[in-house]
Amino acid sequence: MLEKDIYPDPPTTQQLLKELPYAAKEFFQLAKPSWRKQLDAVPAGDGHPIMTLPGFGGGDGSMAILRRFLNKSGYQAHPWELGTNFTKERVTTMDSVLEFCQKKESEIVDRLKTITDKTGEKVSLIGWSLGGVYANSVAQTHPELVRQIITLGSPIGDPRGTSTWDILKKLNRSDVPEEDQNVGAWLDRKEGLGERKVRTSILYSLRDGAVSRGSAVIENHPLVDNIEVSSSHVGFAHNPLVYYVIADRLSQDLLDWDAFDVTKQPQLIQKHL
Repeated sequence: MLEKDIYPDPPTTQQLLKELPYAAKEFFQLAKPSWRKQLDAVPAGDGHPIMTLPGFGGGDGSMAILRRFLNKSGYQAHPWELGTNFTKERVTTMDSVLEFCQKKESEIVDRLKTITDKTGEKVSLIGWSLGGVYANSVAQTHPELVRQIITLGSPIGDPRGTSTWDILKKLNRSDVPEEDQNVGAWLDRKEGLGERKVRTSILYSLRDGAVSRGSAVIENHPLVDNIEVSSSHVGFAHNPLVYYVIADRLSQDLLDWDAFDVTKQPQLIQKHL
């Protein structure tokens, strides 16, 4: 049994309730001239392929605006084409969650092979929430297919550090005691994915009403850059600040990589970070 005091505190109810107002504000910021000008000035892309992975319950439409931005910036942005990221079966244990994740990750690998065969290049993965969990796993098990990954508010750590943990249990009417939920299987799986060989940029927010910082970040790894942004969880896929950071990370030379430095960013970015 895992002790309660060893996992991160989930976001507060107040944070969760502020999600939609924050997300609406972030969406409308995309249309502001100051942000349009800033996003038009991001480094030009090198044309390499990118695939977006939606969060739980989302489909390709949920990240369509981001792909449009990436294509305009000079990349080849691909949808995942795997339908809605949702399971029709009632999930009551961590084992069933992991089974669902493994199935999706297998489908993502097949999709990646199709893209790499077509383009002759490795693919960058941008995963939002649960999509970032997939990206993190696939990058470690199939580094030959992945150039780099960027996660957006993804609970790659302890799932109990998320506000959705108790909600999902209630929605699924789970009467399985927490000590029998096999949370350790989620954590142990990270250790069994193999050595990390792919550059990883983790975007997290202290305003995130779904995933805490402790559940999102990977500490003290030379290939991981944890980057704090100001974003709601719902707003990660249409937040102009997030778009700027994504473009900055995608433009990095894999052989001459610089960690994201807030002090070197334009004034508008520093103001909103």
